[in-house]
Amino acid sequence: MLVEEDRNHGSNSSYSPDVHRWQLSREEQATDREAASVLAEELARIHLPRSPSPIKAGHGRRIYRLPDGTLLVRITDGSDQVHFRLTVAELISDVTEAKEQPPAPRSKRRLFGR
Repeated sequence: MLVEEDRNHGSNSSYSPDVHRWQLSREEQATDREAASVLAEELARIHLPRSPSPIKAGHGRRIYRLPDGTLLVRITDGSDQVHFRLTVAELISDVTEAKEQPPAPRSKRRLFGR
């Protein structure tokens, strides 16, 4: 189960649009798809994403289930809004690439092969 948070990199210029970027913030493992779905719904109700200003008690929270099963959560706190989404995903590969080994040292040969 993956949690992605909307990182708003707002612009100070009124002529430039705000830039939004989804960023993976949390990964949770579950025994099966059903358990991952239950976990996603639980986190949709309680997760507080990192926000430029702290989210206070009494905030509003709307949870949407998208056609593909992804949960989209919108939290409003006064005029501030933050978003995050939760996706149930199957891990199909977990590989750590090996570091390139340095070449083996060559034996030092003396003049005339001695």
